[in-house]
Amino acid sequence: MKLGTLLLRNGAIGLSQLEAALRNQVLYGGRLGTNLVELGFLDLELLSSYLAELSGFLVATPSLLDDADRALLEKLGADDAHRLRAVPLAILETGHAAVAMVDPTDAPATDALAAKLGVQITPYVVPELRALYYLEKHFGTPRRARFIRTARPGTDPEGDERRRQQPAGGIAMPPTFTLEPRRKRTGSQPPVAPPVPTTLAFSAACDQIDTATGREAIAEAFVEYAKGRCDALVIFLIRDGNAAGWRSLASPTKPIEELSLPLGGTSALQAAHDAGGTFLGPPPSQTRPIETALWAAIGADPPPSEVLVVPVMVKQRVVNLVYVHALGGPPAAMLVNELQDLAARAQTSYLRLIRQTRSS
Repeated sequence: MKLGTLLLRNGAIGLSQLEAALRNQVLYGGRLGTNLVELGFLDLELLSSYLAELSGFLVATPSLLDDADRALLEKLGADDAHRLRAVPLAILETGHAAVAMVDPTDAPATDALAAKLGVQITPYVVPELRALYYLEKHFGTPRRARFIRTARPGTDPEGDERRRQQPAGGIAMPPTFTLEPRRKRTGSQPPVAPPVPTTLAFSAACDQIDTATGREAIAEAFVEYAKGRCDALVIFLIRDGNAAGWRSLASPTKPIEELSLPLGGTSALQAAHDAGGTFLGPPPSQTRPIETALWAAIGADPPPSEVLVVPVMVKQRVVNLVYVHALGGPPAAMLVNELQDLAARAQTSYLRLIRQTRSS
């Protein structure tokens, strides 16, 4: 049985709430339970109990996670802990190691943990949001910006963990989507060979987005298409008034997933977001605070004179911003046109994926 089915059967959520969480999952990633919590439809304790019922494993409670064995944590190491989404808890009387896992049914992950820790594993189940919080707490590795929530001061009596996991009242629920055919472009210029080798032809990028089976394939098509055509590309997830880094073609000074830029004030990102249309030109603010932070994060030196930002819309809502710059001058007209076409195709694919979640 799937989590959504169990929650519906027990009356924990309604069908419209499940559909909203599934739509968010298509657009922003994360597990279904994560999206239900972020939308305010479930709290972490109730989600934990349903995950335990579904998986048949005991719950890793906050007290167990707080008291995690430091020696086991060090033996596993930050990289493997994050890769396996696992937090070692303690050595049990049986000699097994109790380990909190986001997916305790993942046999290869359990085998990898046993090999790394040198003992048999007794998995405990933990919600994704709680696991990510404790991975950050114990190993000091920042979470992806997509998983960090900000609540209003004074509204969260349960402390820092929940404040950073679930906003007060939940996040805005996405609108109901219906699939509309993408309008074909007319009058396109014939393709011109780029000045440097590229790894993915425009037609191939179109095909990859049109047939994408998930959001990561859409992002990958943008990144591969950008190689050889521009100096930097960053795809942002737009949530809660922030642009959170998702994927990039650049030389970031830190993982792009840790980058979060506010959509406020004056910036190229803000302009494209507010207009729901392409921004092309010099950054609109003379001081360029947002662009400067972005350039520092992706190692853009010297900074570009002009930038391009193309929104990916789902209905009337911006879900991604695609930022591009070329240090040799403004982005070429063909690049602008093709990125706009790819963005339109991404919208159609998102809608197709959302429709598929309803029938699965």
